[in-house]
Amino acid sequence: MPRRTSYGPGTPCWVDHVTVDLTGAKQFYGGLFGWEFTRENDRGYHLITLRGEIIGGLGPSPTVMAPGSSWNVYLASKDLDHTRAEVVDLGGRVVMGPVPAGEDGRLCLAVDPSGAAVGFWEGGRDEGVVLADEPGALCACELHTARPDAAEEFYRGLYGDVPLVIRPSSRTGWVPFFGVPHAAEGIGNAGSTEDTRGAAAALAAGARPLESGLFADPLGAVFGLTDGNLTDLN
Repeated sequence: MPRRTSYGPGTPCWVDHVTVDLTGAKQFYGGLFGWEFTRENDRGYHLITLRGEIIGGLGPSPTVMAPGSSWNVYLASKDLDHTRAEVVDLGGRVVMGPVPAGEDGRLCLAVDPSGAAVGFWEGGRDEGVVLADEPGALCACELHTARPDAAEEFYRGLYGDVPLVIRPSSRTGWVPFFGVPHAAEGIGNAGSTEDTRGAAAALAAGARPLESGLFADPLGAVFGLTDGNLTDLN
């Protein structure tokens, strides 16, 4: 897959894992996907890379969020100040920002009307994850919510007809899906089988199964695995 440096408004463009245990997160995901971590600033934020390409971020849980570990999904914005105003007008709640992220861009964190945390990102150079739609990289993002109608109305108001996957669920939150090699190739050093399609590797590394394709990592953050056509991002 070619390097990706631009995303249309509303497209999932960045993910990061915020956690109370940076060491534990590095051990789990580094072993599962072969990720490497480079410290980005003095606040403990790290860039996640695979084969030298950026695929996301890792950092300590911000004080504006409940303590714990979670994956955050960010949607692309070309004008973050306008997006922030629209979030409020459409019934969302802004909890942080916009704030600068060094020279890379600006971000904003909010809670949508369905209760899901969501981020918005205005890139200064590369607009998001550079490596996508490959094994070990971000391949898709879904919003799981008990209030899909409220969520759809909100995001349609923000971005029009940009295709976003919103699934009815008793669990509320955005979920990133990462690619795994075809089952015969396995994941990392844990291996896999045709039947589990990568689940065995995640479970062996300490993940807990939730439902088909979804897992909670040892710190409680929810993520998904896919070994489909690896072309799910817009």
